[in-house]
Amino acid sequence: MKYLLLLLPLLAACASSSQATSPREAVTDTDADRIVRALCDKQLALLGEESHHGNARTVAFKVALTRRLVEECHYDAFVIEAGTYDFLHIQALLKAGQPLGEDTVAAAIGRMWATEEMAPLIPFLTARLQAGTLVAGGLDDQIGRGTYAQKQMARELIPLFQGPRQAACGAEIERHMAWGYDEAHPYTAETAKFILGCWQELASALTAPESGRSLRMVRNLERNFTRQVAAMSQTPEQTASARDWNDFDARDRSMFLNLESFLSQFPRPRKAIVWLATIHAAKDLRQVDADARNGTSFGSHVREKYGDRSFVLGFSANSGGYALGSSARTYVLAPATAESLEGWAFANHAADTRYLEGHQLRDFGPRVARALNYTWMTAPWDTVMDGLLIFREEAPGRPR
Repeated sequence: MKYLLLLLPLLAACASSSQATSPREAVTDTDADRIVRALCDKQLALLGEESHHGNARTVAFKVALTRRLVEECHYDAFVIEAGTYDFLHIQALLKAGQPLGEDTVAAAIGRMWATEEMAPLIPFLTARLQAGTLVAGGLDDQIGRGTYAQKQMARELIPLFQGPRQAACGAEIERHMAWGYDEAHPYTAETAKFILGCWQELASALTAPESGRSLRMVRNLERNFTRQVAAMSQTPEQTASARDWNDFDARDRSMFLNLESFLSQFPRPRKAIVWLATIHAAKDLRQVDADARNGTSFGSHVREKYGDRSFVLGFSANSGGYALGSSARTYVLAPATAESLEGWAFANHAADTRYLEGHQLRDFGPRVARALNYTWMTAPWDTVMDGLLIFREEAPGRPR
């Protein structure tokens, strides 16, 4: 009895301490914490963003989220909607044991994300790539300005052509990479067809695995120029008509092929962060009540293969502004209307963010929102994404 009397104050103190800490624990369970928990056991985390890529708060959030997914959830791959060529070059540098500079990683990610908000991600990725604890790849077959792809790649690929085609193809390819077109040498559909023919010939001549890296580059160039030829061959009537989603579908299919090619290089499954625009990340666009419903997205290919092992995170904003990539050109977002998903999210909500989980999106049913490209659209948003983070106020990215 004596010992029980001595223990009673201690037990009471423990109970009081537990009751006191519970509210504090609830407060620290942030939207970011909930998102990390949702993504931690997935194989592919598709982190979307608005199509103009110039959203300061979204990018800053994604940078911090990327770090947490790597450090807390053991993600070991990073893939971004940038040219695949520079990342293939980075892989070659690392394989050869050469040092990797932050400027090389920044150039691979590209000028679209050359902002103050993106800057902290560069040394984080570089250190882990150099240490071999992380691998990185690019999704796109497009060629960014100021990249290895634009400035050096042609010099490595042109010698692979045989005979007279080396000079003929080489001259046109070098002109294209430098964009050295003028009145005497205009860029026409015929020019694009000629360069496409060069890449097709080279793709047929190269063999894997001996030419693995070069062949991946050439196949991407072939897909890129196939779309260019199709676009430049359209009649004025076709160009003036409603958007042709064939280009979107072909590009997104190409991005998925690059993801698969990248992941197939490794002997074990990777947990990959995939950084791209939400319209590409979307699981399904067919129920969006806009022209987007005609597109077959990268995310739909991912969902078909990976199912619930993948997760699509979207972003939107109640108000604020955004930029066109890292440019100084900015735009204002009109405050969301009360009936919109964004307006509803901040009615009687004091925090700066509001995270809506998949079951909440499903319960809302079809509702107007601007979660793809700041254009108002109506959709059952749970069919488009698995979660949506809405900022009270977005801001334009700050160019570096």
